[in-house]
Amino acid sequence: MSIAFVQLGQCGNQIGQCLFDFMIQEASNSSPAAQAIINETFFIERKQQYIAKSLLIDMEPKVVDRCLKQDYYDKCNIIIFFRLGEFSLTKQEGSGNNWAYGYNVHGPSIQSELIKKVDTLLEEAGYVEAFFFISSLAGGTGSGLGSFLLQLMADRYPEIEFFNICIVPHLTGEVILQSLNTTLTISSLYQHSEGILLLQNDEAQQMCNHLLNLKSPSLAEINNLMSTNLASFFWPALTQPVFSTFQNNIQYVQELLQITSNQYKLLQLSQIPQLPQQSKAFQNESWNSLEKRISQMVLTGAKEYNINWHKQGTNPFKQLYIARGHDVKKYQFQHNVIMDEHQFNKNERSMTVIHNSASAIDSLNNLADRANQILQEKAYLYQYEKFGVNKDTFQESLAIFESIINDYEQL
Repeated sequence: MSIAFVQLGQCGNQIGQCLFDFMIQEASNSSPAAQAIINETFFIERKQQYIAKSLLIDMEPKVVDRCLKQDYYDKCNIIIFFRLGEFSLTKQEGSGNNWAYGYNVHGPSIQSELIKKVDTLLEEAGYVEAFFFISSLAGGTGSGLGSFLLQLMADRYPEIEFFNICIVPHLTGEVILQSLNTTLTISSLYQHSEGILLLQNDEAQQMCNHLLNLKSPSLAEINNLMSTNLASFFWPALTQPVFSTFQNNIQYVQELLQITSNQYKLLQLSQIPQLPQQSKAFQNESWNSLEKRISQMVLTGAKEYNINWHKQGTNPFKQLYIARGHDVKKYQFQHNVIMDEHQFNKNERSMTVIHNSASAIDSLNNLADRANQILQEKAYLYQYEKFGVNKDTFQESLAIFESIINDYEQL
């Protein structure tokens, strides 16, 4: 099995780089079997050099150029990983935090060039089961260009499944147009994506504050947290020390398809424990306490820093549990759990849940209200109209967006 990524915009490329960085570092502390599966699933091998199966796309070159310069060496000083310029695409003009500019201007302009790069990657990677797009909902490249590229690739490669990993902006506002961009993006992605995993900037910052003792976390520290949580899903789960992806207990695409539907595509990720590295030597949590805690988080939509044990909560539409660490196969879990003995991120025991539940819409409701207000005031619409998105388009997108929210409210 093989999966590939599309890293879009500044945010998508930074998160994507952090994800691959973590996977490589984690592999150095894992079994040869896990290393073999990581290489086979996420990398292309050329003469003992490993290239990430990822397209790096941005309409400004700075972040992508930085990613391309990042190499890793083994103990013999041989390059074991790098990204290639042939799998990247940049321009000299950004998208101005405007979904319409990314979708209607940049999208058509890079269409043929992008298809050539995708075809090259697919030819060299062999069979690719799925693409995961990583992007922000707030800006113009990740949201607008990302929407265009997903539609283009889904139409051209119907045999491949497509998923999105979307970063939800801080609700206090990173970009004044973020509510409009989010509305247009989610309504577009819903038509072509099998599942949309939402990662919240506000929640990541709170986790850094309350759990990792980072009182003023940098963007890099927030990105590292998000990418580590993502890696807790993508890391293989071995049934025995063998060298085949068929022995990886996590069949990524099938696992996600089983917890999504045409009506319910919004996913969330919970991962515990979140600890500073210096505290992990003193970790002594049981599987029982971890399962109880993460189950309550899923039921109530809470994070590890604000669990309410008195709140009853509601069951998710569907969920996927993963447990990793010491004695994992000796414990009788209350849920159906994928088990792996690897001590992920130096945790003696850890758990991850991907869940499809109503709590996904909490932040989206806020963004929908703001988008409605902007439309009623007709503020900023001229910035979209000059690039082919008018008020009727917004109203159609907002109707889809609010329908999605309403479906989840009925769960």
